[in-house]
Amino acid sequence: MAMLDPYRGQWTRREAAHLMRRACFGVTLEQLDKVVVDGVSKTVDALFTPVKAPAPPLNPTDNSKWIPDPGQVFTKTVVSSDRNDPTTSTAYDLTKGPQYYNGLTKIWWTSHMMTHAPSIQEKLTLFWSNHFATEMSVVQNGIFSWELLAFMRANAFGSFKSMARRVTLDAAMLRYLNGNVNTKGSPNENYGRELQELFSIGKGPEISQGDYTTYTEQDVRAAAKVLTGWRDFGTRDLVLTANDRDFRDNEPRNPPLFADNPNVVFVATNHDTTDKQFSVRYGNRVIKGRSTPQGAVQEIDEMLDMIFEQNATSEYIVKKLYIWFVNSDITDEVRTKVVEPLAKDLRSNGWNVGPVLKKLLSSEHFFDVNLRGCQLRSPADLVIGLGRAFPSWTLITDQTLVGRYFQGFTTALGAQQMDLVEPSSVAGFEAYYQAPDYYRMWLTTATLPLRNGFTDALLTNNNALGRKPIVDTVAFVGKLSGSEDSLGMIEQINEVLFAAPFVESTVMMLAEEILMNGGRYYEWATLWNAYKANPTNANFNAVRTPLDRLFRYLFRTAEYQLG
Repeated sequence: MAMLDPYRGQWTRREAAHLMRRACFGVTLEQLDKVVVDGVSKTVDALFTPVKAPAPPLNPTDNSKWIPDPGQVFTKTVVSSDRNDPTTSTAYDLTKGPQYYNGLTKIWWTSHMMTHAPSIQEKLTLFWSNHFATEMSVVQNGIFSWELLAFMRANAFGSFKSMARRVTLDAAMLRYLNGNVNTKGSPNENYGRELQELFSIGKGPEISQGDYTTYTEQDVRAAAKVLTGWRDFGTRDLVLTANDRDFRDNEPRNPPLFADNPNVVFVATNHDTTDKQFSVRYGNRVIKGRSTPQGAVQEIDEMLDMIFEQNATSEYIVKKLYIWFVNSDITDEVRTKVVEPLAKDLRSNGWNVGPVLKKLLSSEHFFDVNLRGCQLRSPADLVIGLGRAFPSWTLITDQTLVGRYFQGFTTALGAQQMDLVEPSSVAGFEAYYQAPDYYRMWLTTATLPLRNGFTDALLTNNNALGRKPIVDTVAFVGKLSGSEDSLGMIEQINEVLFAAPFVESTVMMLAEEILMNGGRYYEWATLWNAYKANPTNANFNAVRTPLDRLFRYLFRTAEYQLG
C-alpha cells in the first residue's frame, strides 16, 4: 500500500480528532461527532472549502473603520477620528501609532481563529504568515501588516508561485526587508537573499564558499538588481507632505498587474536597467534589464519563473508543509514516497497548494498511528485549540468585553513565544526550522509554567462570561455518553483531547487518585447521578470540584503537550 493512498482504516473519534487538531486547531465535541459521521473524504473536502473573509477590525473606541477598502489609496490620514470629514479615507489615528493598530489586528485574528467554522484556511494563514515572515514591529504600519495578512488568508489554498510574486512587491515586505532602499546606486540584498533562502527554493548544503547547491551569492546579487526601484506608497507613515503629493503625481503608479496592492510604486530612476547574470545553478540565465514599470515587472516574473523551474523549489515548500502539518522527521522513505510525489503534483497543477495538502491529509501516511502525538503542541494549538474545544465564549453578550476577552488569548500566545505576526526572525518561528529540536523548542523552563498557568486559568470563573469558566467541565462531560461511568468518561476525554490512548492503569489512577481524590472509581456514579436527578448548587459543586481537579491535572500532563 502506497503511503499517499487514500486512508481506508478505522474512523472513530480518535482518528477524526487527529485530523481536526492538525487542520484547524480543534473542534467542539458536536463538530467532532459530525466528522465521524461524515467520514474522511467529505470532511477534508469541507475543510478546504474557502470561508468568507471576516470583516476587518474596527477601532473599539468608537467602532470606526481604519482599514481602507480594497484597492483604495490613502489621500489623507486623520489625527482624530472624524468620520464626517469627506477628505478622510479612514479613521486611522496617527497619534496612536502602529503598535495600537497592530494590537487590534492580533486580537481580531485570535478571535477569528477561535470562532470560525471548521476549516483549514486559518491554520494555513498562520503557516503562510510564518513562511513569508514579517514582523509588525519592524514594518511599523498597521494597515500594511493587516493587508498582507488578509492576502494570505484569501489565497491560502491557491498558487504558491502567485503568492511569492505578490509578496515580492508587498508594502509590508518592502519595508521589512529593506526593499524601499534597494536602488541601482546602492543595491540591498536582503529580499533577494531571503526570497531564495527562505521563501522559495531553500538553501542546500554549502559545497563551496558562496555556493549553496540551489543558488549562489552571485544569484543573490543579481536578484537584488532585478528588485531595484520599488517602494511602498506611504513611507512617511501615511502623512502626505507637499513632496509626497509631488511623488504621487509625478511618478508612475503600479501597472494593472498590481492593482490589488495600490500601496506600492515603481521609481524608474532607482531601477538598475542592466542585464542580470545568474549562476550555473540557474543555467547561467540572463534577465534583460528594462526601464519601464511594465518592464520591471517582467524582470521579476522572469526571475520567479527561473526559480520555480527548479524541482528544489516545489520540494522545499512541500517539506515545510509536511513539517507544519505532519512531522519534523523527514526520513529517506518519507522524502521519496511522500515529499517528492507531492512536489511533482504541485508543479503539475499550477503550484496550487490546496490539492496537494488535501492528498496529504487524506492519506494512509497521515493517519499512521506512529505520527499521532509526534508534534509538541504549538502555543496556537494549545491556546486556540482549547478555545475551540470549549466554546464558552459564545455566551458573551456585552460587546465592550469582547476585545478584552480575546486579548487574554492573544497575550497568552505571545507569552508562550508565538506572538502573532512577530516571529523571532525572518525565518519564522524556530520550532519549524531549527533542527534537530523543532517543536521541542516550544517547551522550556520559561514557557511550561505559562502553559500550566493558562490552562489553570481556564477553569476559573471569567467576568466576560458572566462569572462562568471558559472550560466548563460539567457541561463538557455532560455531552459524553455514560458520564456516570468514571472509567468510560476518562477514556472518552482521552479520545477527544489526547493524541495517544491511556493505558488501563493510567485510567484507573486518574479515576481514583485524581477525580475521586483517593476514593474508589465507582463512587463517582453516585455524585453524577445525584446531580443529574437534582441539579442544585450543592450537587453541581459536588461534581464540578472533582472534574476541575481532573482537567487541571490532565492539562498539565506531558501527554497533553503532544498533538
